[in-house]
Amino acid sequence: MTDKEFKRLRRHQLMDIIYQLQTREEELTAEVSRLQAELDSKRIRMENAGSIAGAALELNDVFMSAQNAADQYLAEIKILLEETKAERQRIMSVTKKEASRVL
Repeated sequence: MTDKEFKRLRRHQLMDIIYQLQTREEELTAEVSRLQAELDSKRIRMENAGSIAGAALELNDVFMSAQNAADQYLAEIKILLEETKAERQRIMSVTKKEASRVL
């Protein structure tokens, strides 16, 4: 509306317009508050998601270290097994030679 149109309005018409504007302002203020709360909630979720992702990465590192330790342990056990088999073969060979010498 132009200034001329406002000047031609009656008092109750102007009051109605003011009331509508105040009502609209209250609605918009409430909507801003609601949207701000929603935004804050999403920020919290994003921060928590980041925290969870960080924790998952740390756990992944722990599990990788545990897996590496287990792999190393198994490799050492296999080496000991091969050494034990070789020692057993050597002892068996010596024992057979000794047995055939005695018999």
